[in-house]
Amino acid sequence: MSVDRGSRRRDFLRLFAGAGLLSTAGCSAVSFASGQSFAVPDASLTDESIAIEIDGLEPGTTLTVRASSRSRDGIDWEAHATFDVGDDGTLSVPTRTPIDGSYESADPMGLFWSKRPAGAKPDRPLPPSALFLPDDEGYEVTLLAEVDNRTVAETTTTRRLFDPAVERRAVPDSEIVGDFFAPPGNEPAPTVLVLHGSGGEPFRGTAGLLASHGIAALALQYFGDPEPIPDALLEVPVEYAERALTWLRDQDEVAGPEIGLFGFSRGGSLALLLGSRSDEIGAIVGWVPSGVVWEGLYADRTPAGTSAWSIAGEPIPFLETANADTDSLPAPPLPYYEPALRSAGDDALAAATIPVEEADAPIFLASATDDMVWPSTMLSERIVARLDANDYPYEYGHDAHTGAGHYIRLPYLPTAGTTKDEYVVYGGSQEANARASSGAWFETLSFFENTLGA
Repeated sequence: MSVDRGSRRRDFLRLFAGAGLLSTAGCSAVSFASGQSFAVPDASLTDESIAIEIDGLEPGTTLTVRASSRSRDGIDWEAHATFDVGDDGTLSVPTRTPIDGSYESADPMGLFWSKRPAGAKPDRPLPPSALFLPDDEGYEVTLLAEVDNRTVAETTTTRRLFDPAVERRAVPDSEIVGDFFAPPGNEPAPTVLVLHGSGGEPFRGTAGLLASHGIAALALQYFGDPEPIPDALLEVPVEYAERALTWLRDQDEVAGPEIGLFGFSRGGSLALLLGSRSDEIGAIVGWVPSGVVWEGLYADRTPAGTSAWSIAGEPIPFLETANADTDSLPAPPLPYYEPALRSAGDDALAAATIPVEEADAPIFLASATDDMVWPSTMLSERIVARLDANDYPYEYGHDAHTGAGHYIRLPYLPTAGTTKDEYVVYGGSQEANARASSGAWFETLSFFENTLGA
């Protein structure tokens, strides 16, 4: 799995084994008596690709490279790959297929996204709650090189979720819950409002990484524990997100007045709703979105019997969901969207459909063909068809990620645990979800750069 994104992906890591040491500013190295060493950056952003190059090896040697990290919950995660060293005594990990390991195809970042909890078997399901969650600032990766089960080189590098020069601050407005991330520098920057999904946690990592690329971002929370927001995803006022847009336009760091929107899953629907109501939106991105308004959810994720969204205190027309077969999915019972979509009457479906053609901004959608939460590819195709039918005058596009499930995340984070958890079956596979995560992210960055002038 590899996505070439040119200058946005820099090669940082180089492993040397042999008599010579690499001297590189900002890098750390651990030397062994035999002279082998790693030379790695002290830190890099989580969306930066790392190329591992090895030379000075004995021709015909079998070398294993291991990577390990600790999740926020204290669980150790591990990946490994074993390679045959060529006749010239060199190995370029990005271009070589492992003969054994936690990933199968040549991939510069395979040792990063293919990590699994220590001791977990590739052919066994993970515990329901297993998901790699980094700290907000980032996480460390320890790299080992082994020959004949003997460690010949070792070092640690930090993967940052955002540049430490990014300014982060909580929104001081008592009517808005969120964290604002401003890029380094003193010039006003293009800006994006970042909207989370039904998990209820603001996407701080996404906002911080956008700011690392020169795009100011507000990671908004629109339901959950803090007041004044609702405690569950039901009848959330669209006006609340519009207040957040007004707050953003008043910030010195924001170029404005046009703001970009990024929404994941339910947040994708909110982004489309906001876009359809304002002519001051500069770009709209939806990951695994729905252009149809659905029933809201209680805190236990069961259907709430009313709309997820409201305008002027009135619930927006919505489609009810079916209940999933609890014998085939984890408990508690989950809403099941595709049958509800297919069985909806024409009038009900028309009333619940977001008028995306009323937006005044370019639109980019990323879906997943094995999405088991809702049929995001079908839903995205419906959005595109509506734009086509209305001769939408702005740029728009849709990328369906083959074989991926609903849980798309930031590039190169471990994707084991993104196929299902104790509540939800998300779909996809570890590799397909990793491919979608990097692909959707770099496409999103490029889209915002082109439309917002980042």
